[in-house]
Amino acid sequence: MSEFIQSNSFESLYNEFNLRLQNQKFEDALSLIPFLLEKANKDIDTFYTLMGEATALTSLNKNYEVVESYDDIINRFKDSKDETILKFLAYAYFNKALVYAKQKEFKKELETYNHLLEKYITDTSEELEIVLVKAYINKAICIGELKEPKDTILIYNELIKNFENSSDNHVLLQVAFASCNIASVHTQYDENEKAIKAYDYVISKFENSSSKKIMELVAKSLVNKASRLKDLNKNVKALEIYDEVIKRYENCEDKILNQVALALHNKSVLLSVLHREDELLKVCDVIIKRFSNSRDEMIVNIVASAQVVKDKERFNSSF
Repeated sequence: MSEFIQSNSFESLYNEFNLRLQNQKFEDALSLIPFLLEKANKDIDTFYTLMGEATALTSLNKNYEVVESYDDIINRFKDSKDETILKFLAYAYFNKALVYAKQKEFKKELETYNHLLEKYITDTSEELEIVLVKAYINKAICIGELKEPKDTILIYNELIKNFENSSDNHVLLQVAFASCNIASVHTQYDENEKAIKAYDYVISKFENSSSKKIMELVAKSLVNKASRLKDLNKNVKALEIYDEVIKRYENCEDKILNQVALALHNKSVLLSVLHREDELLKVCDVIIKRFSNSRDEMIVNIVASAQVVKDKERFNSSF
């Protein structure tokens, strides 16, 4: 092995290092780090080697060593002029914060996200958008752990302002997610009008999105908006939105179809409250016919509820 190490270039040895990582031979991979650092003649080689070391340590759940490794990387390269190093250095901050999150050290996690965002938020490159937008999301979650839910709204609004014009659907998904989270926070405080406003942002901005994940959030926003309208006793408008969800997404698949089932269920509950029995029974028929073969736990429960309503009607009609 020593002959292999001595006779091979940095590139060959680095390829061997990555092969060991891929094969989950993390300790063996780490044994190559001193030799890689010795052979590294350029800053970028040293950078990739140290990032690889942090990756291997992460896989071994050596959290203390991982943080030390990322600290070393950040201290060495924070003033680098190399664009590639600077771009991937953002992931050193982000990954370090994730280690703190795993250990529930939320103050240190928050501090790390702040350093990341302060350093990179003026960078307008598309390559960094995803790590920055996720840093914002995680920062808001972290603040929610340390403070009150309402304190997260400012962070979510900053995220939306900075990234709502992105052309990357992965980034826009986080924008939609942030607005849904704002709505959820307002709901916790019974601020239904403000929650509806946040849901309306998602609905109006993303209603024509081709991303399935974003479409799912639009569908969820419609269903949740209707629920908030119901809480405001705007039952007719709530029913209209449930019907909109059912019509718009009835031919969709996967998780979006779950929202159709939920809209039908919520509509049935509201019709029951309004004593509109004939319409209620028709909705229950639709639920049973459409979803009786589903294995999704939520939908199975919805079908069971519809069946209970039907059975109750049959019982009452027998007398």
